[in-house]
Amino acid sequence: MPIFSDHLLTDVLAFLWRIGDAEPAEAKRLLGGLRAEHPGVPMRLVWQRDFPGGSRHYDMLISAPDGTVSVAFAPARAIPWPLRGSHNAGEQVVVRVDGVDVKMEQAMAVLDGLWGDSSLAVRLVNAALVEQELERDPVELPAEELQNAVDAFRRARGLLTVEATREWMAERGLDHAALEEIVRQEAAIAGLRRRVTGDAAELFAAAPGDYDRLRVVRSRYARPEDAEAGVARLREAGRSAPTEDLLAVAAAEAFEHGADVRLAPTYRCDLGPDAAEAGAGDVLHRAGGEPVVTCVLGVRPAVFDDETRRAIEQRIFDRWLTARRREASVEWMWGTARRTDSVTRALRASAPAASEVP
Repeated sequence: MPIFSDHLLTDVLAFLWRIGDAEPAEAKRLLGGLRAEHPGVPMRLVWQRDFPGGSRHYDMLISAPDGTVSVAFAPARAIPWPLRGSHNAGEQVVVRVDGVDVKMEQAMAVLDGLWGDSSLAVRLVNAALVEQELERDPVELPAEELQNAVDAFRRARGLLTVEATREWMAERGLDHAALEEIVRQEAAIAGLRRRVTGDAAELFAAAPGDYDRLRVVRSRYARPEDAEAGVARLREAGRSAPTEDLLAVAAAEAFEHGADVRLAPTYRCDLGPDAAEAGAGDVLHRAGGEPVVTCVLGVRPAVFDDETRRAIEQRIFDRWLTARRREASVEWMWGTARRTDSVTRALRASAPAASEVP
């Protein structure tokens, strides 16, 4: 029994031959036609350059029972797949400064903070998961929507004239095609977020109070017992001081008791069930939880505007990414096993539910 339907591999090979000179954005656009000819067949187009500024080599990955089939076509000017594993000295050089090479191991030593801050690793893995999902099920952007997205991109960065836009692009080494690809990618991610989250207005209508906007000051202490003592001091001060003076009282926790004090806006749902009825002047802390004390300085009732819609979409999208990270196969190409295992455990940990956020 054949693994694939008639003509699939032939059509894939012809497609790879046809896109040999195409930019990735154009190749991904043309892939829609091939997918339409073979509905239900999971296909993923991947590529790499032989070297910076060199030609691209495209491969098609096709899911098959118990494995993956890789189909490749190497144009005459490109390095065939079996030879792409060979290395030259330039591949280990990240940057050359005044004739001095900075090699990969030196760059990774500078980026050693990756292992101490799992949020950096989360961002790297999230980007890969989003790219994978968009390869599997692309978000199409018609020409008119792309132009509107480019215009919005420019307005957001104050690029209100052609000259300002050209200068901005020149500083970053971008041409118009590269700018369109950046915007297309951002718009595709926004479309994926909407696809994952569904109707934000319906979710807001079900629990509008969750999206009251609270202005809070958070005090993080070194030890749980320090937080408990801080709660007592802040609540006692709150009984005698006006709400507007509570910020100054909280700031004193930094100077006198070593707390990390930060002022931040947040949504009610991010503070958990203890904040369901919280109002200005309330002090929130969960015994046995993180050593964090939250003072509510003010409350603004929820309204369904663009900011709230984006917040709802981002919360649901973050949960979706958390679930994908738990299932993903992550293989680090750098770092010791002790460090990479620790980061991978952090990647697979569930994001804290709203009820768990202090």
